[in-house]
Amino acid sequence: MIPDATIAEVRARADVVRVVGRAVDLKKAGTLFKGLCPFHEERTPSFTVSPTRNTYHCFGCGAHGDALRFLTEHEAMSFPEAVRALAAEVGVEVPESRAESPEERQAREAKRSLTARLLAAQDKITAYYTEALFGPRGGAARAYLKQRGITRRTAEAFRLGWASGDKADFARFLEGDGDIALDDLVTLGLLVPPDEGFRDGERLGGGYLRFRERVMFPVVDIRGEVVGFSGRILDPHKKAAKYINSPETPVFTKGEHLYGAHTARHAARRAGRLVLCEGNVDVVMVYQAGIEGVAAAMGTALTPAQVRLVKRLSEQVVCVMDGDAAGAKAAFASLVPFLEAGLQPRAVMLPAGEDPDSFVRAQGLEAFEGLVDAAPPLLDLYITRAGDEHPADPPGRVAALRHVAPALAALDDALTLTLYRGKVAAALEVDATLVDQAIEDAKRAAAESRARGAGRRSALREAAPAPRNTAPPPPPAEVPFEVHFEPPPPFESGPPDDLPPPFLGDGPAAGGPPPADLPPPRPEVRPLRVPRYARELFEFIVQYPHLATRLDVEDAHICLTHEGLAGFVDGLCREVEAGRTPNVDRLLSNLRDADVVAFLRECQARRPSQDGSTIEQAFDDAHRRVRVGSLEAEDRRIRDAMRAAWREDRAAYVELAERLKSIRVQLKHLHSPSVEGAR
Repeated sequence: MIPDATIAEVRARADVVRVVGRAVDLKKAGTLFKGLCPFHEERTPSFTVSPTRNTYHCFGCGAHGDALRFLTEHEAMSFPEAVRALAAEVGVEVPESRAESPEERQAREAKRSLTARLLAAQDKITAYYTEALFGPRGGAARAYLKQRGITRRTAEAFRLGWASGDKADFARFLEGDGDIALDDLVTLGLLVPPDEGFRDGERLGGGYLRFRERVMFPVVDIRGEVVGFSGRILDPHKKAAKYINSPETPVFTKGEHLYGAHTARHAARRAGRLVLCEGNVDVVMVYQAGIEGVAAAMGTALTPAQVRLVKRLSEQVVCVMDGDAAGAKAAFASLVPFLEAGLQPRAVMLPAGEDPDSFVRAQGLEAFEGLVDAAPPLLDLYITRAGDEHPADPPGRVAALRHVAPALAALDDALTLTLYRGKVAAALEVDATLVDQAIEDAKRAAAESRARGAGRRSALREAAPAPRNTAPPPPPAEVPFEVHFEPPPPFESGPPDDLPPPFLGDGPAAGGPPPADLPPPRPEVRPLRVPRYARELFEFIVQYPHLATRLDVEDAHICLTHEGLAGFVDGLCREVEAGRTPNVDRLLSNLRDADVVAFLRECQARRPSQDGSTIEQAFDDAHRRVRVGSLEAEDRRIRDAMRAAWREDRAAYVELAERLKSIRVQLKHLHSPSVEGAR
């Protein structure tokens, strides 16, 4: 557990403008910053960030909080994850819950290093699989995707791939990459070693590949990391499982992940709900049809850990059940974990023999959305099913009551429980007192079960050896409660009328040493900030890589203000100019800047908003907006510089004025009807 004092220190040091500014294009507005709200769709900015209060607030949807809240709400981090991420950024050390011995610290650091190494390896292997899918040997896999109706753009968004099982080809990939050890492949479950151990001189040491002749569905966690794989066999006549998953590894536990969590992360919050399907292909096809906020359980029924992940994505969830007994059973098995987490899921029961994939292809997105919009509460369906499946005689009513009682006992809202108490009594035609008795019996059984579990855990703790060092951690340094700032003195006389008045900041005055109780300032690391007007352009480039050459040729790379973005676009251009179809996944895997990779992965995961017939015109529109936005930003920078030069360097002021005039001529041209009409 993270100490309250540490959390308070992280909050005090965090710069909410910096944190929010990575996701929102903020503009100065008096003492505030304004932008379009990332939590709901809007055209006029109603989202404000206050550097004085260190908070954000949206007057449209009511979203409000500080930097930590933004990370939990927008980035779907858990609170401890947000604290640790922000602490690392602002230079606060998060103490462990208890003092560590040197051996324990060494083990923790070794585990962290192993995790980073395994995730990097799986990212590169995912790129290898995607290259194989779209390469000469991926014809059969591409035919399968085409038969299922999965487009290349959608396959790239989910980073689908092809595992041929060709040991020689995989060995050549390892030799070219050079930094993935066979032992790490074994740990990840991708390579099965021979019983007698690896043999020198043989490909892959004599081991064999777990995934062979399978379409690969990478499991991408909410942070964008590939944590595991699910492989679908092509030949239905082979005596092998249709799907096989990665085994449990240091970075993958099946019951803790949702397939599609990363692509659904922002979309579910914007839509106000998460659509939960059963299978990987269902997620892919519903996403492709137009619903990005969709995910699936990694297993037949949701685990408590997966329910917590669902809650991080959205507190409104609609379960879409396949039209068979197995679909209903899986959804109903998840009901109690949902209710215990404080969620009231709704559910859609598809017609017999249908799943989301087949239904969307046959009936279309509008019909599917109609079912989702009208979805009744899953608990209502559960009560109805219990009444239908048990006889109407007394033994049958008792069995039905005992069937639904655990779900009712999980309701923590008294009003909701009262309403459902009456609903169950009416549906089963029994007295309400019998419902109350069944609920009390279910609560008693649940408490006894928890007590037995706690007893087992207590026995295990008592049997475990005591920690070497139980001394409490040293108290954290006190953080100053309040700091007073002096605004800089105003100009004696204002600048010319065409310039705005000088900004009187409320930050600390320039010069002077930092406060004594704060550590020395850390070196400034410029974060990746991609303005909103440029983000759409990068989505087009990632989804349609051939457009990268147009970006370069037309000199629109003025938006490439970060060397990582410039390097990525340069790599795309080289691939296209060489006559090759760029493998975006491989290029991203070779980038070293984590912020750039995360941003471009977000672009890759977004559902394409244009198709081949409209992308050229859409790109031209986005290109024009980028040029306008870039010139407007340059206009603001020049005016700031002119304010600074007004009394100190009149020659520089005149030179800046000429540049400002040139900028405004270009803006006038871009805003002219002839240019706008040619879009």
